Amino acid sequence: MKKIIAFISTLLVLSAAVFADVSVKKRDDGKVEVTFFYGNPRATEVLLAGDFNNWQDGAEAMTKTDKGFTMTKVVPAGTIMKYKFISDGNWTADLKAPDSVDDGFGGKNGLVDVDALVAAQGGGDSGAKKSGIKFISWTMLGTQSNFSTQGAVDKTKKGFDFDSQSVGLKSYNKLTGNALPGVPFYVEIALAEREIEDYTGEGKVTYVAKKDDYNKWVIDPVDGLKQLGSDLLSSPVAYLANADDNTKASAGPGSNPFLGHLKFGFDTAWVKYYTGFNYAKMEVRQPVIWKTVDGNWDAGYNHVGGFASFSTGDKINNLFADSGVTLDAGFIPNKTADRKGTKYGYIGWLGASMLNGDVVVDLQSNGAYDGTLIFDDPVEHDFIVGAKAKFADLGLKVAAQALFATHQKSSTDLVGKDGNVADWSGYSTDIWYRNTENGLQNLAGNVQLSYEDSDKVWGAGVEYRMRGAQASLLYVRQNHDDGTFDLSNMLGVANSQRVAVNGYYNNEDIGLNIGLNASVEMPLEKIGMTDEVAAGWKGEQEKVSWYNDRFSGNYEPLYGIESGMEVAVTPTVAYTLDDMTFTAYGDLYYKNYKVEKDSYISEKYGCSDSEFAFKRAGLTFNWKNIGDVVKALDVNYGYDDSNDKRMFNTLVGQVSLPMSMKASVAFGLRTVKSTEAGKTFPEEENNPFAFAVGFSKQFTKLAKPTFYTQFCYNMDPYKHFGDGQDQLNLDRANVNGSHKKEAPTGESGCIDPVDWYDGRGAFRVGIRWDI
Repeated sequence: MKKIIAFISTLLVLSAAVFADVSVKKRDDGKVEVTFFYGNPRATEVLLAGDFNNWQDGAEAMTKTDKGFTMTKVVPAGTIMKYKFISDGNWTADLKAPDSVDDGFGGKNGLVDVDALVAAQGGGDSGAKKSGIKFISWTMLGTQSNFSTQGAVDKTKKGFDFDSQSVGLKSYNKLTGNALPGVPFYVEIALAEREIEDYTGEGKVTYVAKKDDYNKWVIDPVDGLKQLGSDLLSSPVAYLANADDNTKASAGPGSNPFLGHLKFGFDTAWVKYYTGFNYAKMEVRQPVIWKTVDGNWDAGYNHVGGFASFSTGDKINNLFADSGVTLDAGFIPNKTADRKGTKYGYIGWLGASMLNGDVVVDLQSNGAYDGTLIFDDPVEHDFIVGAKAKFADLGLKVAAQALFATHQKSSTDLVGKDGNVADWSGYSTDIWYRNTENGLQNLAGNVQLSYEDSDKVWGAGVEYRMRGAQASLLYVRQNHDDGTFDLSNMLGVANSQRVAVNGYYNNEDIGLNIGLNASVEMPLEKIGMTDEVAAGWKGEQEKVSWYNDRFSGNYEPLYGIESGMEVAVTPTVAYTLDDMTFTAYGDLYYKNYKVEKDSYISEKYGCSDSEFAFKRAGLTFNWKNIGDVVKALDVNYGYDDSNDKRMFNTLVGQVSLPMSMKASVAFGLRTVKSTEAGKTFPEEENNPFAFAVGFSKQFTKLAKPTFYTQFCYNMDPYKHFGDGQDQLNLDRANVNGSHKKEAPTGESGCIDPVDWYDGRGAFRVGIRWDI
């Protein structure tokens, strides 16, 4: 064991512990006042987010006091509330919550059982966490009518033709809590994972009626309705899960009700242990700057992996508490180094926070193996070191983190079932070429320095970030399945370096807030397309059919660049007048790369000859506390010029009404750009006009479901089914796009807003429970 501990070299640090309290007060009208307190007066802004205010979309600013931040909510008796704080943009669990539940993403949600707290204040034990089991459910049921607004074969043909009718059910039901005091567990049963639309290309849709591209019935609606009635009467879950024939090779977990998460263990004063299986998550680690364990790192969604976590309890962590030092250590052996549950690995850490959390140091080591036993046949070992310090009297914060990724196997050693490295590691890294030499190409680093004046009126920061051509980080997702690029977004693309500055001015007296972020990115070192690492990377890229749909554009390594840089500037201005807030922003880019003849890097933006691009801009108007009939109004105008061929202007509005009702309307306008040869978009195939309307209402009975209905025509400004489709899907003021894993219709990879729902329409009705 000593050799293993020495080998993994670990050191973690806990971030400063901030404390919160929840108190309740019963009112004469039978309702209950619930007061939340977040005890970190050094934070700039703290929001309260929970299932009672639509989480991030409805997070509310807490009131700052000398000791921290507070907010009081009035709720009916019998209410159970799940919540988290958002402190200066960071999601933060309440360490002193009356109770907590696993959030399913490697973290905890605070939980307030209002009646239990009221009873406890009457003389019971208000602080002790007892044994007890809680039921949680995230369930969506809906149906969608799909329409074509242009021909699938002849795109110049316009109209409005019925395409298909689908029904969907996604239901995740969880039992969580403490089976006995100090024995936590978390179990999830997924009843169904059937979409109302084929978002991923995996065919997880149950159709009642369907036509092909030539307007012929594939599923006759009469037969489909008969089947629907028969199966909903006899076996509704099996029907909506499409579990009609278990002899199919594709049948099994995911098409039947199945065990989603499984996590259990024990929590003592000396050691904490838990083990996870399937979609269970390890706890998120973000001790300094980077996330070194991602919140979506599954224990093994192929139903073959898992992990065990050993960490120190309070007795060990507080051994040196009298000296102001808090310790923490842990070790996680696992079979999830590739996130699919087929490769062994480990995570280890040990660390300390000092001076009430003002100083934090951290050292972590990760490993991955290709053998049949853990620690057998090593592939990669990462060593991450970092520290941060806060000088409150000076208003300064400094943080630094570094990564050294060592590779024990080269790309030629890592041959997947299809003969390419990407299929071996495509869920966990974008470094598809590697050798066993260690140097600058294996390094990544990040340094941040910020200043904020004592009155929080203005602040500024500077950052340097670099990533070598072979620097990677295990347990942070770079996942081609759903277009999440956490690794590249955090470390930067391979062979890059970036200098960034940011600043803000916030004058609360006049309600003005100005922010500015600017960065310059360039290659870390000059690597030509004939160099070993670039040629190897290009060779691996050409072996995978899905590469160009997932990793092209902003996520390609900086190879084949002779000189130059890319500059990005994002200004933001917000003005608040009473209950009204106006916000404007823009994303401006300038690229002046000089590239090699065979380089895949573009010197220009999109299809124009310009080195300058005004990619996105937006205007938002938010008006709260308007009156009794109209509660609030949100208006968002988005300008999107990031598409190569077409520009997209959108206007999205939402009004909040009495009785928890919301209505929304959206308009879109697509215009074809002037394009160079080879990139033209036929004007006659363009669908210029788009709109959508929606309505939702949350009920107070039957576990407070939210009902919604929507109609979309050539645009879809709403979230996907399963993500909370009654809510808008916006990036600031701009409408978001989508992503497809497979390519049955040619729409694979990242689909930006101008292409998402182009030539399509839908009418949907659904209901969502968040219990």
